Amino acid sequence: MDINQELKIIESLFDFSSIKIKTENVYFFPMELTYFELSQFSDLIIKLNKERFECQSFEDKSDCLEKYKKIYLSQRKTYNRLLKNLDNGAVSIIIPEINKEQERYATEILNFDISIPFEVNVKDFMRKKLKQRLCETNEELYKLKHYPNSYINAFSNFVGPNSILKYKNDIVFYKDVYIASTESHSYSVFYNEKTEEKVKRALLNILAYFNGQPFFYFTENYNFNRKLMELYEQFDLLDMLRLRKKDFFVSKEDEPNYCELPVLKRKKNYDFICLEDSQHEMIFELYHASLKQFESLPRCVFLYRVFEYGAKNHYQRLFNPPNYRPEDALNYYVNEIMKHNFVPLYYVDSGFSYNIREKTFIDKRKSKYVNFTSALKKEVKKIKDEWSNHNYLKTKNAGEIIYVTGRNAAAHGGSGENNARYDYDSNYKHINDVNIFLELIARYLIEVLNPQFSNIVERRTKYYDDYKRLNERKESE
Repeated sequence: MDINQELKIIESLFDFSSIKIKTENVYFFPMELTYFELSQFSDLIIKLNKERFECQSFEDKSDCLEKYKKIYLSQRKTYNRLLKNLDNGAVSIIIPEINKEQERYATEILNFDISIPFEVNVKDFMRKKLKQRLCETNEELYKLKHYPNSYINAFSNFVGPNSILKYKNDIVFYKDVYIASTESHSYSVFYNEKTEEKVKRALLNILAYFNGQPFFYFTENYNFNRKLMELYEQFDLLDMLRLRKKDFFVSKEDEPNYCELPVLKRKKNYDFICLEDSQHEMIFELYHASLKQFESLPRCVFLYRVFEYGAKNHYQRLFNPPNYRPEDALNYYVNEIMKHNFVPLYYVDSGFSYNIREKTFIDKRKSKYVNFTSALKKEVKKIKDEWSNHNYLKTKNAGEIIYVTGRNAAAHGGSGENNARYDYDSNYKHINDVNIFLELIARYLIEVLNPQFSNIVERRTKYYDDYKRLNERKESE
């Protein structure tokens, strides 16, 4: 396809003195106005898409990039000229003849200002629409310049079990891959033949950290996928907080709290997020592996592995101790986690509990967002106090307790007949207490080794609105 010739024809036939809104049914006028675009360019992009989809290699697809750039540059020039003419009164908007009833219908649907003439409303709406199309065009040009792989990469396996991104239209770029929603409303990592497998894994691992939940690539085995999905959906990070409740194993009530997907900050307000390269992709992989362990004992083992990696690449390089002791490093991090401003991971405190036996809801407080790491810090203070009053543990510092539990007892078994003990009401809860420290230490190490991600997650809760809808639902009930 000769793009230059195609664009020359489009530009030569374009009328910059009028914008026509065509529709066979005047009741479709609001929709036509809402979805207004220059179809000449859209049709040309569709033709180029078909050409690109037929390409088999990375190089062949790359040849299409310059063609896309020419289309979008011409489109931007056209939208800019139309907008300028509209502001100068040099362009008229031609709409179908409509009666008063149809005008009232369009005014209501489009939320027009009834205090000004209908024609002025249409002009103002068109101005906003032209600016929107300009923004979309600039976004595509930005991607072509900085993230050309978005036009080259191909779909890989689906990712489960749940949504990965807060907003369906968001795209997350990392190196030469990106993750985005598919036409089937699932998510996939898109890659090309030059992509390394470790890069695909790294992006999924990084997002698992931000989200605080595990993900996996769907296999060809449907039943296996289903089992994994059901398993992953039964547990979450909030179980660490639930296990801290003294009556947890005898309680007949359940609080339906849940982790919220983070709002990731977009690049230049476009619909994509750009993650800078990490020099420590392995620590994300280790942490992601810990998220896939649902019982306290195996989770302790995997969280300790995160600490071991982090201590080697952070503590030992920072202090270069002549006689390194893990207990000392753990004790150092126990103090650091209490001062650190963590990347937020919010969860919704529903404010009510559900009595399983009586099948009734019990209101306790107003729903709110809680920062998960802040909640863990509060538990750390309580656990320290509990350990200080324990007959045996009061003689040990926190680093020693974590080391004995996290490495000797959990990971290596230690010695003695009690190694196999795993009582849900005693050992289980003690290991969970240790995991609370290790969770914060793991997240601390990830963040100090990857400072480029410190501000990628939106901290202001006003951008998270699920709990408001939850309160509205409760009030309606």
